[in-house]
Amino acid sequence: MQVNQYSHKLIQKAIRRYKYNDYINQDETNEDFLHRYAFFTKGKKIKNNLSNLYIVLNGTPNCNHIAAKNLLFQGNDDCWKFFERTAQFFAYSYTGGSFPFIDPIAPLLNYALYVERIDLIELLLEKAADDLERDEYKNNKEYIKQKVYPSTYLIHFLIEKLGIPNPVKDKVMQYGDGLGIYERIVADWDNHFNDIEEEYWDSLCEYHLNGIGVTGTKWKDEEFIYFGLVPMELINLFKVRQKLGLSVPVIKHELFSTPMAKYPTIPTGYNSDLDVKFQLVERTKKEAKIYTFEEIVEQLKKEHGEDAELFY
Repeated sequence: MQVNQYSHKLIQKAIRRYKYNDYINQDETNEDFLHRYAFFTKGKKIKNNLSNLYIVLNGTPNCNHIAAKNLLFQGNDDCWKFFERTAQFFAYSYTGGSFPFIDPIAPLLNYALYVERIDLIELLLEKAADDLERDEYKNNKEYIKQKVYPSTYLIHFLIEKLGIPNPVKDKVMQYGDGLGIYERIVADWDNHFNDIEEEYWDSLCEYHLNGIGVTGTKWKDEEFIYFGLVPMELINLFKVRQKLGLSVPVIKHELFSTPMAKYPTIPTGYNSDLDVKFQLVERTKKEAKIYTFEEIVEQLKKEHGEDAELFY
């Protein structure tokens, strides 16, 4: 797909910067993953790092969110497996550590909602509830006065609308400056979205494009850095409304004419039980034992059959 088939300068810039047309060599990705795994399990580190070993999952983006976006742009339906793997890796890596501030959990929640993994949303919210009870949120001005992206409020609003218990929404809403550009979404939630003027939806698309890291490197320029050209926050908005039987607008902005605005195929075909990388980390954590890819493959084929379609 050619860059110049799109007229919007920020779309062109994103395609060039993030190299969505590039092929990702999975053999090289496997080596990178194993190198990171080896670093966290070398010598006595395996005992010291077992509690947070899941952070290994998030260290090689070419095997999760970068692969997902490139394959989507290239029209390869394997992208959906990678999107769900990304949601899985993001959520589990978060349980292995903590985020000091509120915003970083929002992309993780969006990925989980995008592939409709309610279990991952619940896992993330449970961990977030613990993080938000830390002492820093009670006596540290940097935490108390922290900025919060408008889209962070939006994802918590959508989760609530789906009926998923959210122990952190009310606390999150106490920080930052509110919904901003998304205030109208909340105010008009029970109305027909088709009645909202086209210019508003265009402004949301422009807002997304200005937050994917191609206009600058300040905080405000990177709200959607993990999504890239995928308008995930808007797709999730529309998916939730569809599930609730509410109207969804037709978006005419050029962003929605790119392959990145395609709705996910659910189920994606991803199965974490057959994910060699995930099982490598999972079994290491459970058994406190270092494995090779070959040993994990042997175990999985023994458990699921020689013809099992393993995912690397």
